[in-house]
Amino acid sequence: MATAGNPQAEVEFYARVDAAEVVECWIERMALAYGDAAVTDWDLDALRAEAFAEELEPPTPAGPNVVPFRPRPFDRAAHCRRIGAHGGAATVARHGAAHMATIGKAGARATIALHGVAFFRGIVAAKGWAGPRKPELLTDLAGGRWLADLAA
Repeated sequence: MATAGNPQAEVEFYARVDAAEVVECWIERMALAYGDAAVTDWDLDALRAEAFAEELEPPTPAGPNVVPFRPRPFDRAAHCRRIGAHGGAATVARHGAAHMATIGKAGARATIALHGVAFFRGIVAAKGWAGPRKPELLTDLAGGRWLADLAA
């Protein structure tokens, strides 16, 4: 071997062997990862950094997130009221008020059959349901005037 008498040459020789082994490992990993795809400059830069201990320039950081994610508390009761009101309005628009009255009567019958009349009356009182609206002359005239003013 030509480097047997020169210690500096021997160190350089083994450094080249180490670098060649690093390149060999890199080529094997690239072959497994990319198969026959072309090697890009970025891949070569990675090889240089890995094989020859160069520091790669870090990639440019992404811009700041303009609208950061802020989790909001979820109010399930408000959500259910909102979607329930929409569903009721959509049902009235599609099927009419008579359909809603039929549904209400069927629900009342089922509740009374399952829980009794006293339970049903308690629900009606708690919800403030008083049955169909009773006409009141003065209130209806005032409402009519208010609607006429809106239309004008």
